[in-house]
Amino acid sequence: MREYPLDIRGLILRNILPHNEYRWVAPFLWNETLDLRTHVEDEKVLMRYQVLLDVDSSGMGRIIPRAAGIAARQGRIILAQNLLSAHILDVRPDAPLEARALNLLNDEKRKIRRLLNRNREWPQDIWNLQDTPAWIIPAFIRRFRKLVNSRSVSIISGGHLLASGNWMWDFDAKSHKPTRVKTYSITDISTNFD
Repeated sequence: MREYPLDIRGLILRNILPHNEYRWVAPFLWNETLDLRTHVEDEKVLMRYQVLLDVDSSGMGRIIPRAAGIAARQGRIILAQNLLSAHILDVRPDAPLEARALNLLNDEKRKIRRLLNRNREWPQDIWNLQDTPAWIIPAFIRRFRKLVNSRSVSIISGGHLLASGNWMWDFDAKSHKPTRVKTYSITDISTNFD
């Protein structure tokens, strides 16, 4: 049985390999890479899948592919699959699906705006977002890099649907990909004061 990350990468894998047995895992605990070229030969379809990967958590791009990524990270698989299918087939979704997509984008934007609060940084370069689910961290760090700073930073997040507890995310300078994600304990911060 294969492991698929509960994000757009896992949804793509599920879509292109429908007969594989799989189980969902928290995206930040998935250590494999996704090479679309080994699974998709049609260049048009390959480009559509690549768009899904490129716009995920970026805050930019077309509504439907971005919303598919948000829904997948939230664990809303049926909604994510419907959005992915509309994007891959290049069909305009019906009005209710498009409205749900817009709601996802607006909700994520509001949450990130609320999290970009300097009072959440303590000590310096450690952001405490323990009250925030882990699914939003990839989008948060991209926005953080644009608006706050490009230094090395650590983020403490809440849990994930598939990984309970709190998590410490470490990001190198100018990077939006974590170098390490590990379970968080209070000693992780207290060592910074020694």
